[in-house]
Amino acid sequence: MIRSILFTTGLLASSSIYALDYFPNRGAYNVEVKSYQEQLFGDVFRQQYDFSCGSAAVASLVTYHYDLETSENDVFKYMFKHGNKEKIEKQGFSMLDMKNYLISIGLDANGYNIPLDKFSKIRIPAITIVNFDGYMHFVVIKGMNSSQVILGDPSRGTVVMPIDDFKTYYKGSVLLVKNQAVKGRESFITAENYNVYTPSPSSEAIARDSLATFSITLPGANDY
Repeated sequence: MIRSILFTTGLLASSSIYALDYFPNRGAYNVEVKSYQEQLFGDVFRQQYDFSCGSAAVASLVTYHYDLETSENDVFKYMFKHGNKEKIEKQGFSMLDMKNYLISIGLDANGYNIPLDKFSKIRIPAITIVNFDGYMHFVVIKGMNSSQVILGDPSRGTVVMPIDDFKTYYKGSVLLVKNQAVKGRESFITAENYNVYTPSPSSEAIARDSLATFSITLPGANDY
């Protein structure tokens, strides 16, 4: 009996980490489970150091918008090696450091000063600097729709913010990739009512009649 309880508990513990399995009489379903943090940072690199939001933003832009897989550590090492080390240690990375890295991997990048309403018409991802909580911070503009801005924030993950709120933080400076416009537009989020969290697919994946049989197929008190 104890072994049975331990075995059952082990199954439940492992399934809660990776997936939830449901085995009714007429089918088997597996639903992947992601934690809150995993969903927030699903396509954003989380910065590892106080002054590394720049390298994390670049890694996020390159990996998730231009399909050039890299890591924050690789970007950090390159920009620190080729940048002004003393200035970086005091102030963090600059847009020039980021531009030089992007050019080194074949992405023709440059910095521009663009009003937000004009940027919304360009519709390609960009790195920008914002003033969050009293300090300057690099984020990726991952998308925009008619009412929201979708940000990849290395310290907060994916953030969906009303455009009017974002205007108070936006300073106008953006770093854009010029020679991959098609790929950039394809990865730029424009969906209305965008949600960071993926809705459950259960309504489409699970037949209603299968659920109806669930209570019928449960073992009775003397069926063990």
